Amino acid sequence: MKNISRIFVFVFLFGSYSILQATPSYQTAFVAAYPTVSATKLNGCATCHMPIVKDFLNSYGLAVKEKKLDFKSIEELDSDADGKSNIAEINAGTLPGSQASEPEHFVFTNPKGNVSFNHEMHVAGEAYISKGRCDLCHGEAGFTKFFNDTESIKDKAHVLCWKCHKDSGNPKAPQKCGDCHVK
Repeated sequence: MKNISRIFVFVFLFGSYSILQATPSYQTAFVAAYPTVSATKLNGCATCHMPIVKDFLNSYGLAVKEKKLDFKSIEELDSDADGKSNIAEINAGTLPGSQASEPEHFVFTNPKGNVSFNHEMHVAGEAYISKGRCDLCHGEAGFTKFFNDTESIKDKAHVLCWKCHKDSGNPKAPQKCGDCHVK
């Protein structure tokens, strides 16, 4: 009987702790704070996470965590620095923690072959040099922070990407044209 009691206490304490730490409770609290998002993409992991890396919080997710689910206290912030407050993005149905309105995966067309680029992976992936440092690719000599379809990025991409691929020391990093340009 003593062993059963100990097991019960262990399961109760551990189970309670697990429930308190569960990410879905954050999502439930978010939907409770903003009921109009329940049938939108905001009722999902990408509101607070960059999905390419498990448990990697985006800037909005970090603010939510820091403020201990006090959503109102971060409504006027612009977590993703795109010029719109978090509440404006929530009301518009866009992601407050990402400047992209959809997953950040781009395909650039090119006569030598299309280039498939996963921005989130390059930002957050362990195998990549950037590890969240936007300034390594974006800035005066780099890419603009917002994608502009009318601006050619070919020259910048060749300089920045090749350098990063070489500097990474990763033997799997693309080194030849055909590694990025796929026909």
